[in-house]
Amino acid sequence: MKKLLFFIVIIFFATNIRSQQWVIYTPNNSGLPDSFVSSILIDSNNVKWITTSNGFVRMKGNSWTVYDTINSGLPQNACYPVTKDKQNNLWIATANKGIVKFDGINWIVYNLNNTGFNINQSTSIVFDDNNTKWIGAGGGVYKFNDTNWVRYYPGNSGQPSNMVQNLFYENNTLWVGSYDKGLIKYDGQNWTVYNMNNSGLPSNEINMIKSDIYNNMWISTFWGGVAKFNTNQNIWTVYNTGNSGLQDNNTFSIYVDNNNVKWIGAGGCAIFNDTIWQIFTYSFINDVLNFAKDKYGNMWICSTMGLYVYNPSGVVGVENISTIIPENFVFLQNYPNPFNPTTNIKFSIVNSGDVKLVVYDIQGREVQTLVNESLKPGTYEAVFDGSSLNSGVYFYKLVVRHGGSSTGSFTETKKMLLIK
Repeated sequence: MKKLLFFIVIIFFATNIRSQQWVIYTPNNSGLPDSFVSSILIDSNNVKWITTSNGFVRMKGNSWTVYDTINSGLPQNACYPVTKDKQNNLWIATANKGIVKFDGINWIVYNLNNTGFNINQSTSIVFDDNNTKWIGAGGGVYKFNDTNWVRYYPGNSGQPSNMVQNLFYENNTLWVGSYDKGLIKYDGQNWTVYNMNNSGLPSNEINMIKSDIYNNMWISTFWGGVAKFNTNQNIWTVYNTGNSGLQDNNTFSIYVDNNNVKWIGAGGCAIFNDTIWQIFTYSFINDVLNFAKDKYGNMWICSTMGLYVYNPSGVVGVENISTIIPENFVFLQNYPNPFNPTTNIKFSIVNSGDVKLVVYDIQGREVQTLVNESLKPGTYEAVFDGSSLNSGVYFYKLVVRHGGSSTGSFTETKKMLLIK
């Protein structure tokens, strides 16, 4: 009897730990203003700084503070990356109104109007050893030393593209991920371009760049999977759906933790320790845009459907666990998908409310508002025309608010693929 009781206790303990492996934050159970979570920065005090398509958020313990255009110096609510410089200033890139420096009190906005440079649509900000800011934007790569600006573009450098998706700086080297020209290495004097024609790179569109403890570069790509680049031996290794545990070749993000484990965001989430792949197939995990690990070893995962916290040993230091998701509507996948150039989006609501249906690009920039009005209960269908857009992944987000407020609201985001 004692032996049986012992096994029951063990089973209960293991089940309880497993049930605490995941924490899910959405606008319905937290202070998040939106389910589209672009990036997260965790500072030395374990405070989380979170960017969303509807505001910039500070999460300290269980206290949520939302900064937006009404209560702060943000010029726009839609934000993408957040980073911190060597003086502990936060830098936030907005969707199309410039970059913002926040020292905890003051907000300083840099944009085309006050710099003379087209940094309004910035996608990435990194800092070198001198705290010089390197900014990737639609006009190329920009260097800012807090006084002077320098622009690098095809006309004055070996930078082959004006369209920059991501930047990474390490060991006196700037790595540039372009939208259409591959991976670029800049050592302060020379520009080296790696693309599908002269290297093992599987795609010329780079989504994110990181490095591991062996100084290998890891590159997530658009529809090419993930590439590992051994720079010392000039060896490329490509991981895709044909030779790895990846479930999707369109990899949005990559993160290398302090155990040298690679976290890869695509249509879901994959973990790779250089030997074994672990795939999360939970339905609540959709497009993963960013990762960060806190001081407890919890992994924070940013996605288009909310903010997730994961720890295989049990989430530590995070309270108010809730996974309640409302079921008072129907939000269907667009059809056809992939599409060219039009697709249909259908949804149903059971209560009258304010409904907004918006399409965003992969950087979180608003492309088109399809619906923005009060609707009565019923089924609705909207048509999205992508004839003026480039091929790629787009997201469409449905927001339903009852009674004109956030009470009883629902937000969900899905993705679609335009192929021309």
